[in-house]
Parts: sequence; structure tokens; C-alpha cells
Amino acid sequence: MVIRLFVQILLGAAIDNMIENPVRNCHFKDALEQINQAEYGAHYMIIYPDLDTLRELYSNYVYKQIEQKNETVIINPFYETTDSVRRILSEKDNNDINDVLRYEKEGALTIADSLVEYLGEQPHKHLKEGLANYTKMGKNGVSVLSDIGAYPHKTLYSDLVDYESSLPATHDMQLKGFCLYHQMDFAKFSNEQKQKLIEHHGKALKIIDTQSRSR
Repeated sequence: MVIRLFVQILLGAAIDNMIENPVRNCHFKDALEQINQAEYGAHYMIIYPDLDTLRELYSNYVYKQIEQKNETVIINPFYETTDSVRRILSEKDNNDINDVLRYEKEGALTIADSLVEYLGEQPHKHLKEGLANYTKMGKNGVSVLSDIGAYPHKTLYSDLVDYESSLPATHDMQLKGFCLYHQMDFAKFSNEQKQKLIEHHGKALKIIDTQSRSR
């Protein structure tokens, strides 16, 4: 009985290693550098530890893409409201809410709730609009940061795996796609589902340190 239990533990560890190996554990600065350097076609999975770390990630990413790389940026939050995202962005590098609202009005920035964007009456509405309009706006491409928490919230694990599996590991368009997974959500998937999710992304990054925001 003891031997059988020991074998089961070893097998379980082996399976976990098979799944974790394709995921690159990285510190926050490394993860931010990788997404900043991502080229068009990128389809990354980013597993983040908490909301503060996610906020640091997108607030350090958005302005650079809009102002330096002339992109349209779409953010789909789940664990915070769209107004919360606006506030976080307005507090970054001495910007204010007027900067955020101006970018939204110009179409350079779109902030749309993940639950509505993925599971609403018009799925992917803002992504489709962004891809259809970025050239008309004189933009170089589109960056999308989407929290997939809506699917685990609705216990739609298989639906998310099917959706991610329908997407290429590399997009054949002027698109950078970053799928954001809270680590507690990712832990709820089966080992087989995790493997499929990992395989259908060009890169899978897991941020192993946290970034606490003081207010």
C-alpha cells in the first residue's frame, strides 16, 4: 500500500513537471520586457499572481504601445471594473484621467469588460472593430490584453479550452494577443486542459513575484 502510494506521488509529480516545463517562470520585469518586445503575431499566455501585479503590468505597457509604437490597445478586465482600469492608468507617470479619456475618444484605447466581450451578445465586438479600423486610424497594429476570468467564473472550462484551441499559436495579422490568467483560475483546469492551453500559445509566462501598489 505504501509502495503504491509512493508510485502515485511520483507519477503525479511527473505529470505536473510535464505541464510546467513549457511555462517559463519569470520575474515581473522579465515578463514586462517580453511583452514589450513582442512582435505582431504574438499570442502569449500570462499567468499572474494577483491584481496588483496585473495592474503594474498593463499600466507599464499601455502608454508605450500607444505613444511610442502607434498602436491601438484593447484591455478586457475581469477582476476590476473598467472605471478602475481608467483610474490605474490615470495614476501612471503623472498622467490624468483626461489622457485616458482622450485616448478612448480617439479610438487608440478601448477598455471593455471581459465578461461582455467574451460571453456577451456580441462576442469579440471590440477586437473586431479594432482590427477593422486600425489602418484607417493610421495605427501600426492592435495589442489586446484580455483577462479570461469570465470563463472560470461561469465554470466554462471546456469552452475556454475549445476557444483557445481554435486560435493559432501565432496570429497571421498585425495583432499582439496576451491572454491573462489569474493563477487561481489556471489551477482549476485539469492537467490535460492546462497542457492544451499552453500548447496553443506561442509563449506561456508565469510571473512568480508580486508587485504591490501603494496608494
